[in-house]
Amino acid sequence: MNFYHSSSLLAFLFSCVLLFLPLHRTAHASESGGSTELGARASIPESRVAMADAEETGENEEEEDDDWETTGPIDRTVHLSGVLQASFRSTLYDEETLPGGGEIESEHTFQIEHTHLKFSGDLSEHVSWEIMPCVTHMNDFSVILANFSYRFDPRLQVTFGRFLLPFGQFNLRSLPGTYQTVSRPLLYQSHEDRMIRFDDATPSNFIFTPRDDTGLEASGNEWFGADDEFQLSYSAFLTNGLRAVSDQMSRFWDDNNNAKQVGGRLSLSYNGARLRATLGGSVISNKYETVEVTRPGDATTPETTQDQDLDQFVWGTDAVLSYQYRTARRVELRAEYVKMLRDIQPTDELLQGDEEIRGAYVTAVVDLNDWMSLFYQWDTLTQRTPKAQLNEEFRDLEITTNRHVGGLSFLIDDSLVLRLEYGRWLEPMGVPDAHRISVQTIVTF
Repeated sequence: MNFYHSSSLLAFLFSCVLLFLPLHRTAHASESGGSTELGARASIPESRVAMADAEETGENEEEEDDDWETTGPIDRTVHLSGVLQASFRSTLYDEETLPGGGEIESEHTFQIEHTHLKFSGDLSEHVSWEIMPCVTHMNDFSVILANFSYRFDPRLQVTFGRFLLPFGQFNLRSLPGTYQTVSRPLLYQSHEDRMIRFDDATPSNFIFTPRDDTGLEASGNEWFGADDEFQLSYSAFLTNGLRAVSDQMSRFWDDNNNAKQVGGRLSLSYNGARLRATLGGSVISNKYETVEVTRPGDATTPETTQDQDLDQFVWGTDAVLSYQYRTARRVELRAEYVKMLRDIQPTDELLQGDEEIRGAYVTAVVDLNDWMSLFYQWDTLTQRTPKAQLNEEFRDLEITTNRHVGGLSFLIDDSLVLRLEYGRWLEPMGVPDAHRISVQTIVTF
């Protein structure tokens, strides 16, 4: 049974459960994942940042003879939150022909981006759950989150199921509506964004976001300092893993790999009266594929075939700095760097070696007043393929893309944000330099 069929079955079973549970619409709070690490503001009031757990709880209206009462006092209210994004994007290329020949035309498109609905609740003092389907996932239905957590105390929580990978700072706030720009960083752009690149170029991105996976996670927080202004957040996970195809120039990412991956994240935050700061680091490691390698024989030794493991290792570091320069107005800087090394299977077009993907971005946001913010982002992405066949010879092939985006974000209503953005792509992979004008609306509930 493939993932989409499993997702549909899971959604059907969950809808049956909803028939027996009270439903409660929640306001949005800070980012999900059990950590209060400095998260996204995105011009939406902190009480309404999209797709996170609500702080409020409803009254327990269960009858005294409810069997669930044997586990202790329970509020079985189902909390509902969601986000809807719609945008218009106009892309203009500097030239009408591709570098390798052929024509390319400018694009002017309306786009309904992923629509997420998040259901969450508590089953006891220690057990909580969340399920978040995406109802417009590439014209299909997908489940982003489906997990339950057991909280021993704030220093240790265990999560089992499908959850956001705690890798990098952006993936933890990558749900729609919770990041400040219209365009995602090049490191994390995906099918949720109409990318400016040649269709067969690789990589299409580092990992698409929201990057979710199925497995087990242990996480927690520790506060210290005179007023508990310092917070140490940590997590470790074992999941199915990032899957890759090694013997194609254009490769894809997926999960449900045979070899499991391990990883983790560690961050330290400072939450002062005016200044907030976070410094974090993340790693992922796994064997993503096993291939057969033929060893040629000689006069005394026959030809042999044996299995060879192909590994990949990813690490990244990130930082956030936010300063309140006036009441309800902040200046915020975010930066992240990621590097991946991955074994490549030798083929007629690729020789043995480590493929390298690295990238970075810096985002700056300034609140101009209570309802308008100014943002700017620079990002870059580089892919180096070792010993690729080009013009009848093998040599290292390296491609780098740079981009600048900037714009304004307007808080139209407590639940409605309008963003205007201009982007300039320099040396995008396989296509001419380009300009893009974007208009995006974000509705949260």
